[in-house]
Parts: sequence; C-alpha cells; structure tokens
Amino acid sequence: MNWRTSRSLGPVSDALTVALAVIGVFVAWKSFYAGGAWSIVGWVFLFGLLLIVWGVFAEPRRLAARKYRIAIVPHPEAWVRIVFMSDMHAGGFRKRSWYRRVALEANSLGADLVIWGGDMVAERAEPIEDLKPLASVTAHLGRYFVLGNHDYLDDPALVRRTVAEWGITDLTNGSVALHKDGRAFELTVIDDCWHGRPIVPPFRSSKNVPHVTISHEPDAALDLKEGDTDLLLSGHTHGGQIRLPFIGSIVKIPSILGRKADEGKKVVNGVPVIVSEGVAETDIRSRLFCPPEIMVVDVGI
Repeated sequence: MNWRTSRSLGPVSDALTVALAVIGVFVAWKSFYAGGAWSIVGWVFLFGLLLIVWGVFAEPRRLAARKYRIAIVPHPEAWVRIVFMSDMHAGGFRKRSWYRRVALEANSLGADLVIWGGDMVAERAEPIEDLKPLASVTAHLGRYFVLGNHDYLDDPALVRRTVAEWGITDLTNGSVALHKDGRAFELTVIDDCWHGRPIVPPFRSSKNVPHVTISHEPDAALDLKEGDTDLLLSGHTHGGQIRLPFIGSIVKIPSILGRKADEGKKVVNGVPVIVSEGVAETDIRSRLFCPPEIMVVDVGI
C-alpha cells in the first residue's frame, strides 16, 4: 500500500455495513418464513449480522488494558510497569473525547514509565491537537514517544514539536538510563522502519544492564539478534483489527513479519517482542475480536 496516497475506507466500510445489514435481515426473514431447512440459513445470516453490528458499533468502543509480565533477567530484583500506547491515529475515526477516555484509563494503571509508540496522527499533522488529553498521563520515570509511518506522511516536524510541547520526550534513536528500586535499566527508542532512519542495533552500554527497545514496527526485530536488546515493544499492526478465533487476522498484516508478530508476545531472532493492537483504527473503523488496547508491561529487571 502506498501510505502517501492512500485514503480511508471509512465511508466505503459504512456503506458496505449498511448493505450487508439490509441483505442479512432480508435473507434471514425470508429463510425463517420459508421454514424447514431454510431456518438454518436464516440463523447463519442472523449470526453474521450480529457479528457485523458488534464489529462496527460495539467493539471499537471497548478499551482494554492488556497486561503482560516478563522478567528480562534471571532473578529480577525490581519490576518496572511500562504503559505503552500505540497507533492513536488522530484525525481518523476518533474524536478528542476518546483520547480523554484513554488518558483516564492510562492514569489509573500505575505506570512507572509511559511510552507512545508512533502513528500519533492518521494522515494530516494538524489533528495532533486532538491528542492533547494524553498530556495529562503521568509517570515518575518519564514519558517518551517515537513517530510511526503515518506521522511521516505530512509534517513530522509539527507532530514532534507539538508532542514535545506537552512535556513528552522525543527519544528517537536515543537511549536513557533509568532506575527503579535501586536497579538500573536502559531504554532505547529507534526510528520508524518505513520512513525514518532507525539506528540498529540499538545502543546498549552493557549486556549486564537490562535493556528495553521501542520501535513502531515489529519488523525492527529483523535487524536484531539475541542479546542486542532484552525486549522489544511495538505497535503498527493493530492486530489486523478483524480477527477470528483459531484463525487470527483475516486481513494482510502490513509488515514483513506478518502474522509471525501481528499481536501479543512473540520471539523473533531470539528477541522477545510484544506487539500492541493499538488505541485506534486505520482504513476501516471496525474491529472484531481485537478491541482497542492500552498495553501494560511489567518488566522484571
């Protein structure tokens, strides 16, 4: 997909939803009216209609706090809670009220460290102001962000400048040493794989110091080897947005790794990777078995 010329399929999705709903109601009614074996067809269409309604109108309004716990050293002496939010897509389908809700939920999670993992905006840079409620999210070890592929489509400098004005640090291609309960660890943030200039492997002062890396795309793991970092946190994939039990995403994941690192906890090249399903949507406003999420990662150091 050419991200510089692509346009949202929201209106098309809405039209198809209405059309499918009308067809589903009509077929279900005719099938129930016919009776006999046709009733089975009616139930199938009715179930499909309920899935469509849920995916378009209900699931996108859910907000999950998806939690992980991972020790990146053999015997951790402290635990760092990272609240990770990716794929906000301001200017897409979400209003500012949604980001107020996200901020309230994030502030309730007891974060030591808050990180925004890219795609702050959908296409144009100006709607970055819709994310202003996120400036209220606090964390005593710091708040950091990196840009994603969508942030580079229009005016990345405006996105960077606006978020930095809220007191959130742009750590792109940089590292910082942090401490929790007397234990040291390092955080490195690398630039977008598609439009940025990621520095890989990420800077690491010593393999004896626990190390966490942030990248918008999980494909960053393809340039890493075991030992380059102890944990990679990413977004970008949205988990496919439309998923089915036992099958997974029914749409193509926009990355080289594809389903190998589409959501949740994976291992790539010996590196643990955790991929967020994102806070908002792109292309279509629907979700199914893949709710918007704030990712909470308790990291043992």
